Amino acid sequence: MDKLLVIKHLEVEGANAIAGLTWGFPAITNFLGFTHALQRKVQEKISSSILLEGCAVICHSSQVQTYNNNMSREHYFALTRNPLVLKGKEAVTAPFNEEGKMRMDVSLLIDVKSAEEDGFLEPDDLEDLQELIPILIPTMRLAGGSISKFETAELVLDAGSQNRDDHTRKRFLRQFLPGFALVSRHDVLEKHIEQTLLSPLDAWLDFSTRKMRSEAPEKEGDKAKWVVERPEFSGWLKPIMIGYQGISDLYEAGQVGHVRDRSVPVQFVESIYSLGQWISPHRITNIEHLLWTQSYEAERSLYLCNNAFEPDTSHLLNNEYSNTEEQ
Repeated sequence: MDKLLVIKHLEVEGANAIAGLTWGFPAITNFLGFTHALQRKVQEKISSSILLEGCAVICHSSQVQTYNNNMSREHYFALTRNPLVLKGKEAVTAPFNEEGKMRMDVSLLIDVKSAEEDGFLEPDDLEDLQELIPILIPTMRLAGGSISKFETAELVLDAGSQNRDDHTRKRFLRQFLPGFALVSRHDVLEKHIEQTLLSPLDAWLDFSTRKMRSEAPEKEGDKAKWVVERPEFSGWLKPIMIGYQGISDLYEAGQVGHVRDRSVPVQFVESIYSLGQWISPHRITNIEHLLWTQSYEAERSLYLCNNAFEPDTSHLLNNEYSNTEEQ
């Protein structure tokens, strides 16, 4: 990592809040898709040697458009009321797929690289990139939502040197406070599977469900005490979707009808899930630990989002790493 494109306080309206079996925040694939779409526009207008490969996501605020009936803790998505359709002689509600929408304020750190072997980017291209990005962002969509505004979009040319210096790195990351960065904690999920001997799905669900058990009262006639059971891991942990697994052959372009783009190959897939964590950026010891990248394994038909986060064990030992628990 040598150069970073920093987009601060990107405000999005109507973003997709549903990611497979999870809801509450867009899947990381949405942000990598935004990065790829931005790269294609940049390469078309400036130079094909500019690559935008990794993306870090820092959320400052979010609001899922839901409501509850005040009778339970269940939340329901606020859906649109579509026009009635005529079914025989009776007007009925038209069938539709449930959509979950949200508002969010995020900052993105995008890794800027060169496609050339020497890794060199022309100064003129970097100047054009700095001028072009603020023009392109309002024309794009993020997670299906409309970008209403953003604070700044600047190119940090000495990101590598800032990352290597502890003081400079901390000062750089503090500008994203208050906010939390999403990182991968697949290691926690694997450890939980090993400790509990549960299936991967059951172990994953332990981080998304609220389990309570009652303890017998010490004295007869006393009320039972209810205790919340949580996995023995600290931090704001969250089930997330990290990619797709192919469940069919890869069909040539044009073979499958009714697809969005018939000029590209098509494959049917299902979602892949893992565990993520929201962490305060100022606790990061390496900016590269925030970056998500994408990979494709043709032999296993895996489309994965990867993150190389490594927890700072010194904070963990002092019990200072994160004392925020998801309710």
